[in-house]
Amino acid sequence: MTVTSPINCIYSSPLDNHHKKKTRCIHAITNEDDNSVLSLASSEKYLFSGSQGSLIHVWSLDTFQLVTLLEGHHGSVLGLTISADQQWLFSSSGDGTVRVWSIDKLKCHRIIRSCHDVGDIFSIVFTQSQLLFFGCQNTSIQWYDFNEKSANGSSVFANNKNCQKTQFFKLFHDLGLHPSKQSVQEEKDVIQCVIRANNVYSNAHDGYIYCIAYSKDIPNLAGEAQVMVMLKSVYLGSVWSIRVDKTLHHHKTLTGGDPDRGILSLALSDEGYLFCGVQGGHVQIWDLETYQLIKTVVAHTDDVLSVIANRSGFISASADGSIKVLISQTVQVISYLMYMQFWNEAFNLKETIEKYNGIILSMAQSNEHLFTGSNDHSIKIWNMAATEVEVEPAFDNLIHADNPNDLLLYIMEKWISIRTISGQPHYLEECRRGAKYLKNVMQQLGATSQLIPAIAGKNPLVYAKFYANKPKTQPLTPDQNGSSTQSPQKARTVLFYGHYDVMAADNERNEWLHDPFKLTGLNGYLYGRGTSDNKGPIASTLIAVHELFKDGLLNVNVIFLVEGEEECGSNGFLEAITNHQSLFDDIDLILLSNSYWLGEDTPCITYGLRGVVRADITVSNGLSNLHSGVEGGAVSEPLIDLVHVLGKLVNREKKVLIPDFYEDVLPVTPSEELLYEPIVDWIQSSKAASLPKSRSQHSCITSPSFNSDTFSDDDASSSSSFTTAADQSREQIKHQLMSKWRFPTLTVHKMEVSVNHPTVISNSVTATISMRIVPNQEISDICNNLKLYVYQIFDQLKSDNGIQVDIQSYANYWLGNPDSSYFKAAEAAIENEWQIKPLYIREGGSIPAVGWLEKFCKAPAIHIPFGQSSDQAHLPNERIRLHNLHAGRRIIKKLLQDI
Repeated sequence: MTVTSPINCIYSSPLDNHHKKKTRCIHAITNEDDNSVLSLASSEKYLFSGSQGSLIHVWSLDTFQLVTLLEGHHGSVLGLTISADQQWLFSSSGDGTVRVWSIDKLKCHRIIRSCHDVGDIFSIVFTQSQLLFFGCQNTSIQWYDFNEKSANGSSVFANNKNCQKTQFFKLFHDLGLHPSKQSVQEEKDVIQCVIRANNVYSNAHDGYIYCIAYSKDIPNLAGEAQVMVMLKSVYLGSVWSIRVDKTLHHHKTLTGGDPDRGILSLALSDEGYLFCGVQGGHVQIWDLETYQLIKTVVAHTDDVLSVIANRSGFISASADGSIKVLISQTVQVISYLMYMQFWNEAFNLKETIEKYNGIILSMAQSNEHLFTGSNDHSIKIWNMAATEVEVEPAFDNLIHADNPNDLLLYIMEKWISIRTISGQPHYLEECRRGAKYLKNVMQQLGATSQLIPAIAGKNPLVYAKFYANKPKTQPLTPDQNGSSTQSPQKARTVLFYGHYDVMAADNERNEWLHDPFKLTGLNGYLYGRGTSDNKGPIASTLIAVHELFKDGLLNVNVIFLVEGEEECGSNGFLEAITNHQSLFDDIDLILLSNSYWLGEDTPCITYGLRGVVRADITVSNGLSNLHSGVEGGAVSEPLIDLVHVLGKLVNREKKVLIPDFYEDVLPVTPSEELLYEPIVDWIQSSKAASLPKSRSQHSCITSPSFNSDTFSDDDASSSSSFTTAADQSREQIKHQLMSKWRFPTLTVHKMEVSVNHPTVISNSVTATISMRIVPNQEISDICNNLKLYVYQIFDQLKSDNGIQVDIQSYANYWLGNPDSSYFKAAEAAIENEWQIKPLYIREGGSIPAVGWLEKFCKAPAIHIPFGQSSDQAHLPNERIRLHNLHAGRRIIKKLLQDI
């Protein structure tokens, strides 16, 4: 069985076929009045262009002929926008007024003026709630509610005499503004309207408000609609929310942009990205779900005066005369807009097609065309080059599949295709896309979800919550009248932790049987990077909760917290959840599935993980690198000194020699030792002897390897070959398991020299070590004792060199309570599914977030592995058995119902 992923067309790059269908200018229109084209808007029938000379030209999209001129403004037409139903055209002008035009009659319907002298009105948007917002020269935001009874005002000419004229276009080669030469007699049926005083937000910015963009679906904002306002004169941008009572609320100020580059234009995409054109030719890309500046693209050589968002990315136009299209190949598209220039998923320039001759001041788009207006008095119409790409089925139709097996495959085939590789900057966009995909899936399945921003340069966390819809009730209790009543019991809250980031697979492609980022089914297994670690178990658990929620059987609240930096040590995880502490109140249980069974057929429960401290030890001197034939024997060599130090860390019996290293280690209790008995039985059975040689990285930690020739009671060594343990004593097996799972260790991983050459004495050498720590060792004590001991050893060498110990990272251990009611409930759910008692195991590896979450949430954790030891996590041909995913789903459902 092979599952084909429609999204694979993204990586085959439709750009490869673009040379066969180049975009071209299909028509050009020249204004006879020699005025620059400052604004554009398009309906199905007409193209509207606002000129510097106060006129609005109406062009037919069938013939590209002038239909009529809309007269009335007495200043440059700075902004145009059209209502969603295409009945109304709105125009803003340098004369301080806004006009509403009937598109059907091509006549002015009403004039809207402010109750104050606002100067030029630069920007304008019309919302779905019938509110018209505009940004003014006097730094105010004003709005008009078309659902209210219109306010009568004085003549449109009453306040026109003293209108200010903007200096905005002096930035663009001193284009200037000219007073209107037209003498227009106002129509009698035009409604005169005045902005109410309570519909004015004064001093909304520190500078003129040159651009506004609107969206109804910006994440993380409450209310029926949202408005985004940006400045030109400073680098800050602001997010505003429109509340239900139609008042404007300042929600957020975006910071992090270049303070030397003012914002000139902006656009919002349906995916929640904000594109800001700034001075100097840059385009800033913001994620409005996390309010983070995720990328700055050097798109042009001069100011970016216009930006349009589309489904595949965005188009930008500049004072340098160029129009560029940035295509994010990480977004599935139906067709591509005009390819004046192409960019790949990392937003790097791919191809230049053509360059405009004038300064491009305005842009608009329709389903078939892109329109550009310039200071050379011309409008150009460009066709949109359709690209033959496979289109994904509608997400809403498939996500509600009745069959959970189909739903699992659907979710995973798309998620696996997204290369959420952490630790590599060029995959940040892919990781963000993977996080957004998961967030959207969770929303479709019934959860409220959002992204939690991480620290700068790190991947966001995905948060989702399913609310209990079948609360449990308290037992029957007699009331004052002697009758029995039942009272509702407060629903418990379970937090499921996982991670969507995966290990890289590019260097292993020759070892994979299939494309690692294409979900492939074969012989009952699903192959692909992340199938087992950790996307598969997350998807299975998500569907389990969805089924309970859909059937009205969810009696606990379930929170999903899925991070994107686990494979890199969970950097920024604790800071992110601490900054959103209110989302994690009253957690009763933490649940995760991020490891594997010991073998292929016996389920397990993990109740303990070792912690880890990673450190670098560097020996160096102030000399340059030396020739060993000249200086050898005359100087203290850093590499030799470092070898002496490393040799004193662990003795021949593998005992760590750091003072007090074992002092706080918890002793083995009789109850703990009893948990090893079933494991020993399993090891001594025939199943253990027949384990496959190829195992996952995690299973190498948890699956014991025995070599009877080298093993002794005092030597807990491990062998790379797996041999039968039939001849091993039970005590020997238990001792070796404990050495791998519950006792601390120290490992030297590598040494790096400043110059890797056989005749050179390096002036600096660094060794990387790690220490696996266990209950109740304190990380601070371990780190301090390591430093003191290393410095003590080095002092004994009487060397001319210096030494430095740097703690790079650390994570605490985790130890659960197998006797708790939660563990017993998990054991019962697993036994009910597999008809065998699970083995209680510990692991020698570390998952940093588990210990942090227990302390942060003040709740216990349970670790239920889904995968088998042969899952190949982190290795080529990673896989997971489909049966295990379905069984895991049923186990989670029963556990949530029983606790």
